[in-house]
Amino acid sequence: MPPPRQTRQQQNRADPRLKKCPFCPKETKGEVNKKGALYIDYKDYPTMKPFIDYFGNIRNRYYSGVCLKHQKMLKNAVERARFMAMLAYRK
Repeated sequence: MPPPRQTRQQQNRADPRLKKCPFCPKETKGEVNKKGALYIDYKDYPTMKPFIDYFGNIRNRYYSGVCLKHQKMLKNAVERARFMAMLAYRK
């Protein structure tokens, strides 16, 4: 007889909704940093690198944890970097 299925609480999987956007303002010890990322610079490759896969595609918000506002900024920055030949379009 197969073992019983694990319930939602018994699984050791992290909830992707708990990821925080790395570009949004951070809360530290009750203080709120009001300055988040105003824009994402297309020339700043190290900032964009974690959100781009090996083939040059932008990772989904579900996997990267970026909020909608910053995902749109990231998309524009990647498109500009591709146009300026700083990033490959696709491999």
